[in-house]
Amino acid sequence: MKKIFISLLLFFPTILSAQTHLLSPGQTGTTVSFGHDQNVDFFGEGKFLRDSYGNGINIGYVYNGMVGLDFAYGYSSYDRKDTYIFDLTGEQSNPDGDPQFNFTESFRSDNPDVGDQGFSLGFTYYLDPTKLNDFPVNLSVGLRYGSSNFSSASLDSLDQDFYGKSYALEFGVSKEIVTDAQFVLIPRLKINMINEKNIYDSDLESDGTASFNTSSVYTEIAMPFIFEPGVITNENSLSKFFFEPSIANKYGTTHIGLKFGFLFH
Repeated sequence: MKKIFISLLLFFPTILSAQTHLLSPGQTGTTVSFGHDQNVDFFGEGKFLRDSYGNGINIGYVYNGMVGLDFAYGYSSYDRKDTYIFDLTGEQSNPDGDPQFNFTESFRSDNPDVGDQGFSLGFTYYLDPTKLNDFPVNLSVGLRYGSSNFSSASLDSLDQDFYGKSYALEFGVSKEIVTDAQFVLIPRLKINMINEKNIYDSDLESDGTASFNTSSVYTEIAMPFIFEPGVITNENSLSKFFFEPSIANKYGTTHIGLKFGFLFH
């Protein structure tokens, strides 16, 4: 516990999410960022810091403050419970074997030490506030496609492939706040509605496959701090350093995170 806490203090850098809202309307720029999130349990009876986390790298481009494209690659690990129960009455790849794996909609919570490695591609459209009668906040809508490979010691023992594809509809609300200090704040609320199709082998002898669909809502509140050139880098730099603390509901549990990177104009 102490080791984990110290590690977070030294290196507290998401689901793979869209690029951060860092540009004012009408601006063009590129972002490169790294993010880390940690699963926490505020009201449960177990450990406050769970052995679940996510790391991700994101590269994004926004043209004229209107449309954005981004690519994200990341790795997540899930180990949320102290004790796991395996339902052998459901469809299992090897119900007589040991260990077991629960192929359920909540498989990230129903199995220990599940790894999730994959990528996602996103397209975001930023609504022009001047066409919304100077609406007090900035709005965006986006589409995202992702692909993941899942891993665990149980899947290895069962010689079982398990992977998934996902589609997401994203809505964002943000507001730029100029401060007297040498940084700008752009608080953001993001809601992702995600549909996954998860596929696994159900009959290894006949090379058959089985799949199930899951739907989830990913909600995130973030507060990016964008520093003006000269604060972190030299005065002539065309890049801006930023960091972004966040709190999110990720697959049914709370995650706190930090993202940092550079914005290039």
